[in-house]
Amino acid sequence: MSRFPAGRPALAALLLAGSLGLAHADDARRSVSVNGEALTSARPDVAFITIGVESTGKDARDVVAANSKSTGDVIAALKADGVDGKDLQTTGFSVRPEIDRSQNALASAGTPPAINGYTVSNSVNVTLHDLTRLGEILDKAVTAGANSIDGIQFDVSNQSALLDDARKAAFEDARRKAATYAAASGLKLGRLIELSESTGPRGGGLYRAKAMTAAAVPVESGESTLGVSVSARFELDE
Repeated sequence: MSRFPAGRPALAALLLAGSLGLAHADDARRSVSVNGEALTSARPDVAFITIGVESTGKDARDVVAANSKSTGDVIAALKADGVDGKDLQTTGFSVRPEIDRSQNALASAGTPPAINGYTVSNSVNVTLHDLTRLGEILDKAVTAGANSIDGIQFDVSNQSALLDDARKAAFEDARRKAATYAAASGLKLGRLIELSESTGPRGGGLYRAKAMTAAAVPVESGESTLGVSVSARFELDE
């Protein structure tokens, strides 16, 4: 016997099959599963910058000393320009030998290749809360001795209120879709059974470049977009 009374649209059986969340055999409840999405945008108010100093030379000790001095000068310049110490964090330090890989160097079997010198790298993450000073800060860092900027990531510091509005919109989107399926199958939308969400940035400003100039750096923060996706499962009633 058909599980739907006579006169119900044939579409009902199709809509309630597999992909639309028909309950398992051990669960008599009919249900529909849908996804809902919403986006919200805001101007970024914080930037995360990775500033680096790279030094090369013949003697490892001398290169480390030179790199340490240059990195110290960069940090001192940033602090003098108003960057709080808690917004500065060392994130990388490396000493790398520069191997001579020429054919002559590798000609003798069993002889290790010669080392031409060493490269020392030190990187510092900077959190900047005043984006109007971003170009100035980059200029100060380069002037003080930084020779690479590996990335600038813009973000919105207070996302909670923005995401709460998006959560409501995403849930309403899911409920609207579920109600559409319920109506199309001749049933009524029942109570919510399951709900899960995922959030995250959708796009946003990411700037990558080598900072090798003493001129002021023009940087645009653009707009950050935050997204919320929800997966919802509703009962279907007679």
